[in-house]
Amino acid sequence: MDILKNIDGKATQKAIEKVLRQYRTYQLTTPEDMLPTITANYTLNMPSYSGGFHSKVENAAIRNVEHYKQAKAFFERFNRGFYKLSQKERQIIVMACLEETPLFNYQISKKLNISERTFYRIKAQALYKLALRVEVYEGESQ
Repeated sequence: MDILKNIDGKATQKAIEKVLRQYRTYQLTTPEDMLPTITANYTLNMPSYSGGFHSKVENAAIRNVEHYKQAKAFFERFNRGFYKLSQKERQIIVMACLEETPLFNYQISKKLNISERTFYRIKAQALYKLALRVEVYEGESQ
């Protein structure tokens, strides 16, 4: 348990909140942002056998594949931690951090019929459990 005493709570909370923002970003990202522009192109491009030339369509396809690989890996990692939370902790994290328009803390506590103090305790517990290897130890820089 000595290792837990060296964790910088505030820096770890900021790190996990960054991960939660990244979750929302991946969740809200639409493929249309990455689609190539479709316009008539009448230039003659000689084939390159070195693999150096890519069309806009190829570049968009490569970006899409890379984006979805990153998103899939992120969601798998996130879900492993998320499903370790209790039902109440998951509700709070979803309402406070993952919905398109997150609720205010007092709204969540009222909706779940718990006191604000209990809400903050459960949320802190959930964020601590959800740290997903982003904990920051005392003396480390962010």
